[in-house]
Amino acid sequence: MLTWSKKPSMTKTLPTEPQTPQKVSTRFLRDAFAQSPIDAIPFVNTLLRESASLQASDLLIEPMKAVVRIRAKIDGVFYELGEITHDDYPEVSSRIKILAKLDPTEKRKIQEGQLSLDIEGRAVNLRVEIAQTVHGEVIVIRIHEKRTIIMELSELGFNAQAYQNYQEMLNARSGLILVCGPTGCGKTTTLYSTISKINLNQNYNIMTIEDPVEFQLPGVNQMQTNAEAGFSFAEGLRTIVRLSPDIILVGEIRDKETAEIAVESGLTGQLVLSTIHAGDAVGALFRLLDLGIETYLLNSSILGIVAQRLVRRVCPECNAEYQASPQELDLFQKILGRPPKKLVKGKGCLSCQDLGYQGRTGIYEVLTMTARMRDLIRAKANEDILRDTLQKEGFISLFRDGLEKCEQGITTPEEVLRNSIRKT
Repeated sequence: MLTWSKKPSMTKTLPTEPQTPQKVSTRFLRDAFAQSPIDAIPFVNTLLRESASLQASDLLIEPMKAVVRIRAKIDGVFYELGEITHDDYPEVSSRIKILAKLDPTEKRKIQEGQLSLDIEGRAVNLRVEIAQTVHGEVIVIRIHEKRTIIMELSELGFNAQAYQNYQEMLNARSGLILVCGPTGCGKTTTLYSTISKINLNQNYNIMTIEDPVEFQLPGVNQMQTNAEAGFSFAEGLRTIVRLSPDIILVGEIRDKETAEIAVESGLTGQLVLSTIHAGDAVGALFRLLDLGIETYLLNSSILGIVAQRLVRRVCPECNAEYQASPQELDLFQKILGRPPKKLVKGKGCLSCQDLGYQGRTGIYEVLTMTARMRDLIRAKANEDILRDTLQKEGFISLFRDGLEKCEQGITTPEEVLRNSIRKT
């Protein structure tokens, strides 16, 4: 584990175009990129430390034709940190490989590794992925910090109705709960936070099969898939159900075999939590049907489906109320049936690096399997009928939840539009 002592407060460099900033920096990064030639060891140390301090979720090192560009994803958006030359890049790449316990001489194969940092007492895990492109090795580093990957369920962004519905699902203690959404939407945080809440008293045998294990959870038996050894999600799940689990976490349902075992496990007394790639809750139901799961099995096992996205929070230091545009008025009228009560946006300040946003929160929809929903599934109703029925019953969709958070001053319509696929 690498350890750095406490450093002075960051001096931040504001972007030259406050309205559409593309660059973010700190005094330490500026000094590091100014070196010529670059000393790889302190450069990489500074790069990793400052990326974590900026609360980046990803660090992307990508060779271009003329230079090697380095960007960080902050609150779901990539910003450029700086550039280095192709002459400096081999030593930087080798240093990262050594830290992640990878082969520094390997240039052709895809490599995956992990490392841990201790930054001012904060435990930070990094997952390193390296692949070859036409201009050289691209390196992607996923940055996970315990305080952002395991949170109180009440702090994730659930609206009151969604939170109550989700708690009722968890209280059932048997059946299948699915969380869906695109990569990077916070599914792992929702599931890890759920497992941590359930396991507060460590009264259960909780087992997981993941690819990879993102974070080690105290008191939880976690397993990782291994393609070379033939240990897939399906094989791992078959193993887990023989070990008397109370609660099972399956990292992802990717195929029919995994789906069938997960559904059957939910029927035999275990609470099963998993993720599935689908745009929204109704889409997840039809994804399972597409995988070949029979409707009677869905009706018998599924407790509910959570769909989610992450939106940036308006900076609390520079937020200001503004008048809604005609387009925003039309949007609120169409979805909520009225104009917005209040809208705010960030003007940009030193605290938020002049971005107008600081941090992220979730927007959620929680579909519970009511008797009406089970009847519709049994009758093989199509997606449009299911969506219309939900809307008439007052279902709070992702988009509606996002707009309501805009009225609460949490985010902006622009963010909701950027992250929600359906305006219903």
